[in-house]
Amino acid sequence: MDKKERKLVTSTIKRRILAITMVFILLFAVIVGRLAYLSIIQHTYWMDRASSQQLRDSAIAAERGIIYDANMNILARSATVWTVALAPIRIEEKNYDRIATFLSEQLGLEYETVLEKCKGDSYYTILKRKVDKPIVDRIQQFVEKNDIAGIQFTEDTKRYYPYGNFASQVLGFVGTDNNGLYGLESYYDTTLSGTPGRMLTAVNAYGKDMYYEHETLTEAIDGYSLVLTLDAEIQRTLENALDEAMVEHNVRNYACGIIMNVNTGAIYAMSTKPDFDPNTPLEVTDERTIEQLHQILEDATEAYNESSKDDEDIKTPEEVYLEALSEAQHNQWNNKAITDIYEPGSVFKVVTASAALETGTCSLSDEFYCSGGVQVTPEIVMHCAITGGHGQEDFTHSVINSCNPAFIEIGKRLGKTNFYNYFKAYGLTDKTGVDLPSESNSVYYTDKTMGVVELASCSFGQSNAITPIQMITAFSACVNGGYLVQPYIVGQILDSTGNIVSQHETVTKRQVISKETSDTMRDILEQVVETSNGQNAYVAGFRLGGKSGTAEKLNGREGEYVASFCAFAPADDPQVACLILLDGARSYSRYGGVIVAPIVASVMSEVLPYLGVEAVYKEDEVETVGTFVPNIMDYSLTSARAALQKRGLNAEVIGDGQRVTDQYPVGGVGLPKGSKVYVYTEDKLPKYVDVPDVNGRSVSYVKSLFESIGLNLAVDGSSSSSAVAVAQDYEPGANVREGTVITVDFVNKNIND
Repeated sequence: MDKKERKLVTSTIKRRILAITMVFILLFAVIVGRLAYLSIIQHTYWMDRASSQQLRDSAIAAERGIIYDANMNILARSATVWTVALAPIRIEEKNYDRIATFLSEQLGLEYETVLEKCKGDSYYTILKRKVDKPIVDRIQQFVEKNDIAGIQFTEDTKRYYPYGNFASQVLGFVGTDNNGLYGLESYYDTTLSGTPGRMLTAVNAYGKDMYYEHETLTEAIDGYSLVLTLDAEIQRTLENALDEAMVEHNVRNYACGIIMNVNTGAIYAMSTKPDFDPNTPLEVTDERTIEQLHQILEDATEAYNESSKDDEDIKTPEEVYLEALSEAQHNQWNNKAITDIYEPGSVFKVVTASAALETGTCSLSDEFYCSGGVQVTPEIVMHCAITGGHGQEDFTHSVINSCNPAFIEIGKRLGKTNFYNYFKAYGLTDKTGVDLPSESNSVYYTDKTMGVVELASCSFGQSNAITPIQMITAFSACVNGGYLVQPYIVGQILDSTGNIVSQHETVTKRQVISKETSDTMRDILEQVVETSNGQNAYVAGFRLGGKSGTAEKLNGREGEYVASFCAFAPADDPQVACLILLDGARSYSRYGGVIVAPIVASVMSEVLPYLGVEAVYKEDEVETVGTFVPNIMDYSLTSARAALQKRGLNAEVIGDGQRVTDQYPVGGVGLPKGSKVYVYTEDKLPKYVDVPDVNGRSVSYVKSLFESIGLNLAVDGSSSSSAVAVAQDYEPGANVREGTVITVDFVNKNIND
């Protein structure tokens, strides 16, 4: 090989070496670049991937706070449950069927659903939430016994409401993530929730925890608890009364009630019927609503079958039903005491009357004439509930008679500017600020939008629409000395150890009217209950004041009314107010003074003694006040007579013996004074009588009838000469023992609002 050839070979070798070197350099650069990309650019990604395989990050749920009533009865609390999940990437294929079979049985899931979730490369797939401990224990035993990886448990909490539908709209409920969705659970969600903790632990190649290896624990901070002003006993009294009213008066829409401290704004009870069980909030429980939903489905099915299948706009029966179901669910969750507005009717007259007295545009000596109607404009005549009119009446009797023509004149004298100013001063243009979610505001006329007709109708409680919570708050201000207070339902907030974190203080917004005007209104409203449209709310032994209301629903179905009654007691030193309204009652009367006043009386007769208000009976009431039958078994006849007389009861002796062998009613039974106890002194068979139908009969007639056939009468409701029987606790024709106490409800129907 000559020199030239050697040079050529050398050059070729060098080029090859250079090329190979360049290739290696390029490959090295790619590798370095890739390493740099992975370690720098994708550092976070790969760290997370590594952590997900090497570490398990488990949330530690915070204990949600307890909700107590005013007496520390638990109304809502949380218990520990678990979320059962799968890590499919760690499940061996041979275990698919075994896992799917066992877990579907334990968790109540479909086999195919669980089997499908066993497959894949996910590290976390939830199977079921809110699983109770006994089920979790069985699953853990299954895992340990079969040495199975890929089944995970995360501690969680589940909310329980021990009393079911009790105060359900007030309490609300939580979602699957324990977040408050309605009621206090929603309004105080942040307070109740607390702060979740975290547990970070290492896991081995089989997905099992390596405790104490790289373990990091952040403790959960439990939520605060709420102590309500709501009293379970008062709440129960209100709810029972509303339940009975829904049935007795065939209420088509809803019944609603609020009981409140007039001086502080503390809410003792609040309820709407129908309601729901917050343990199962999606379930509709009202029978009438369930029937309506079934009818909607039937109608939708019929319409769908008759429609053209090419009509793309028509909804399937399932779609129609689900929309109606959703609406029904939201309707039962709504706390209508704060979410729904209504025209209060004559209850509102306390606002107009007090404003007129306070401004001096009217006085107690002013006279009004009611002919049965008043010409408001050349085209419009507004009528009194009494067709023939009330004739001449002073200011006090205008309120007592609930006379619309008189109030049209009072409103006219007051003027639209004064009217609106006091409407606003009573808080009726703003939300009350009660600590519950979704409070609505009123819809009203201002002095700028109010004309002659609007002023006339607004003066007696029509045209302006307000919420029940606004009405009872304004009513309380009228009778408590004139002070508008903010209603509230949470009295205290406690930490997890029971220490008081915060305590509610009474919030007084303003003084609306003077004490003198308030005193005058209290006196007038007490006369309403004692002598006039409110007498069905009279409770023997207690001084009540109040006002009834009946308003036609102008925006509802024709002929539908909202009947209401608001009362306060004691009249000389107001402590508590009660407002109850029935929306859409189909009963023997539409007037609040007839159908709602007795409900208020029943509630107040239980609430006032419970609150420590002592009954003071008038002379004519002492004779009929209730007493208890003494146990006189085996007494001598003389001693038995004396024991009964001491209780104000009379003895009807049966037999010629000298010692009591039997008595009826038995000892401990409640009886009105003056009633008769049948005392047996020989072994004689008791006599039985048929209970008569006394519907529509007067108190005196029923009393005389019962005495003649050997029955005792307990009068519930009005005992005035105008009152008639509307219900009795024993069905007509029932065969009962002589001496049985028959409770008859009496109502004065000659009342209108």
